[in-house]
Amino acid sequence: MSSVDVAMPGGSTSPVLLFPGGDRPLVMLWPGLGMGARYYRPIAEALAASGFPVAVGELRGQGASTAVAGKDQQWGYHDLASQDYPRSIRGARRALGLPEDHPTVLLTHSMGGQVGALFLARPEARELNVRGMMGVGSGSPYFRTFPNPERSRLHLGGYVMQGVSRVLGYWPDGRLDVTNYGRQSDVHLGEWARFGRSNRLSDLRGADMDYMAAMQDVRCPVLLTRFSDDTYCTVDSCRALAELVPAEVEEFPGTLGHNSWARHPDVVVDRFEAFVASL
Repeated sequence: MSSVDVAMPGGSTSPVLLFPGGDRPLVMLWPGLGMGARYYRPIAEALAASGFPVAVGELRGQGASTAVAGKDQQWGYHDLASQDYPRSIRGARRALGLPEDHPTVLLTHSMGGQVGALFLARPEARELNVRGMMGVGSGSPYFRTFPNPERSRLHLGGYVMQGVSRVLGYWPDGRLDVTNYGRQSDVHLGEWARFGRSNRLSDLRGADMDYMAAMQDVRCPVLLTRFSDDTYCTVDSCRALAELVPAEVEEFPGTLGHNSWARHPDVVVDRFEAFVASL
């Protein structure tokens, strides 16, 4: 494993972890909210052993990213989809010695898949020869797709988190971080809260396109999966995201929940192999 630092707007850098493989499509893996890239090392190593070159990005402000959310440093869904995702793919390809048009498949977790759905709708995804996306635990935070008490927690908690981050200019880390998401941008968190209330990714700060319309036009294959005991991503939440970007929804039996599959990767690696073979 090695890494390459990718420059981001505002002077920050996001390291991308690199796992050289064979000549198969590049796997660009994106974490969930509050998750650092290093957590995904076991699944990245397993995929590399299967012949895939693998890169693991950081969501801005998380893990080893040098961005620090504050009143003067903000980002949202559009910034991640239009800047972080394409820059990281380009940086990974250069560092791995891959051609500029090397086929790429996204493997995403939770928030990484929400941003991934927006990225697939952008022209950069086509320019970068992105062939498809498989999400694990990647669904919509729409509160109506969850049973209680999670439904109430998402609905009411979204208002509280949005209010706190608006006052401070960011969602705090440390003792006040009851979510364990770490420090987060007020803009991103506010957009996530609105998404959770409406199941719409509209009115995104700085958006240069109609994402809701463009997502409906995505034609590359998208597979949204979840484990049967994942309380943070229900089947209905996957279906809600599939209403925005055309996707198949699939459930894995087992007890790997929302996060543990990344450390025990056999089930996901096998399904990913089959997904790539179908592209």
